[in-house]
Amino acid sequence: MKTPTVLTLLAAVGFCFAACTSTEEPAALQGNPFTTPYESTKTPPEKRVADLLQEAKQQYDDRHYAMAFRYAEQAERLIKENKFPVQDEATAVAIQAYCLLQKGLLDDYAVDNFGRQPGALTKFNRVLEINPESFRARLGVALLQFRRHGDSIRKAESLDQAVLWLEQVREDTRRALDGGAEKEMRTREAARKYAILMSNRDKYLKLGYIFRDPNSVPMDEKGRREQAQWLGKLPEGEEGVALMDLGMVIEDLEQGAEVSDRDRKRALDGAANVADSWRGVRRYWRMHALKDLQASRDRLLAIRAESVAANKSKEGDRGPLYFWVDRDLTFVYQSLGGFFLDIGLEQARLQAIAQGRLDDTLEQEARRIYTSKEFNTWEKQESRRNYNDALKYTVSFIRAHQRFERERERAKEKANYEDLTENPFLVDLVQRYRATMDELIAEERGMRASMILEAAALCIDPLFQVNDLQQALVFALQLQALAPRNPVHYFVRATAYYTDGDFAAAKKEYAAFLRDSSVAENATQRRVARQRLMECDEELRRAGGAGGNG
Repeated sequence: MKTPTVLTLLAAVGFCFAACTSTEEPAALQGNPFTTPYESTKTPPEKRVADLLQEAKQQYDDRHYAMAFRYAEQAERLIKENKFPVQDEATAVAIQAYCLLQKGLLDDYAVDNFGRQPGALTKFNRVLEINPESFRARLGVALLQFRRHGDSIRKAESLDQAVLWLEQVREDTRRALDGGAEKEMRTREAARKYAILMSNRDKYLKLGYIFRDPNSVPMDEKGRREQAQWLGKLPEGEEGVALMDLGMVIEDLEQGAEVSDRDRKRALDGAANVADSWRGVRRYWRMHALKDLQASRDRLLAIRAESVAANKSKEGDRGPLYFWVDRDLTFVYQSLGGFFLDIGLEQARLQAIAQGRLDDTLEQEARRIYTSKEFNTWEKQESRRNYNDALKYTVSFIRAHQRFERERERAKEKANYEDLTENPFLVDLVQRYRATMDELIAEERGMRASMILEAAALCIDPLFQVNDLQQALVFALQLQALAPRNPVHYFVRATAYYTDGDFAAAKKEYAAFLRDSSVAENATQRRVARQRLMECDEELRRAGGAGGNG
């Protein structure tokens, strides 16, 4: 089951960086030539290449990735035809690689009538062949590996609910077979979940890339692949038979028929074997994800170390010169923390299922088990360590970004046109420059606010095991300073107090949030706030009663 992100746990707005993942399948970029806008052969090739690269960069900045790709592709072709320096080729190929990365075309892909086309990784590797120290390419590969981890983890997560439901069906069936007062209710639950489980299994099989890994089979020049091997421990046919046996036993229970010990054992053992097979498939994709995550982390850490060293030689120790790497490291360490958190929560859910918990209390009990001191697995420790690292890099990024904003403010102020009124064209230019800087500063303040929300959530939710109330309150103040009219800072403070058990302070902050928030824009947070207000009242009444005349 997919673990909620830190922002959804705060019920706040989402945030994604340049290499964010998508649930949609990537759309192929055509590999055919692009009609050049230069019709005149009188334009010098150097000028054509420079203009094409400039337009490619502009189109990329405007998020027109297909158009940017084609401009860069044509620039590459002109560079090769005219035997221009390979550094120019590296620039053109790097732009193509980033376009492919944004489109989700990480590995080589096929285009009808054009066969196999190089994906983002192949393009980045080409840049590294030309210049092994290329910063753009090295960073691009790190972002690609993070993006690819997202693709793999989505495939693993698609099986999380399936495994959980199969374990619940098996436990409900076992308890129904044992008889007793719960027999009828457990039979209904088993039948309901079994029907949903089988419907979803059919969908998974049709997708073709969860139980098989197409990329494990090489693509030929025409873009064709052989069918990849089945990833499950049980062959596809045996798996289907085992699930059918389980369904027949559930049907007998619904009809009140007698179930033999042989049929009981075959159904329950078969379900256990299928669940184990699905775990194997899920582990396959998890390990792919973990490998990419660790590789992305190591590349980003190396880039950061080089950036810190370069900054020391220029301005002293102020953190990395390229401080955006801290933002990327934040997401990588959050993902590593979530990777181990998912495994730990699954272990806790299995304990809750064994206790006989049903859907309405399963997640609550799993969270209680996971956050208890008695539950101290290696995965839980690894999750805590990575979430603490994520917080460290988030704080580092926020501080560096604040310096970055101040530098932009100073640059804007230097563009003073008060003494240049005699030249109206220069006045207009400076005005537009200052307006652009204002827009950039406002846009990036929103991005920084999202990062602060990420950091606050890490400090608040017990699942992340950071548990730093004071730091969360500092983040709330920063949010308030960035956007005084946005009431989210009340929500952050309230959630911090609520988690810490200070229900009087939490009640005050939740009430302030409800007072200032929008019914339309903050609907989710308002529902949480209203529910928490009632819980705070109940806790305060209980505390008052405990300390009263009794």
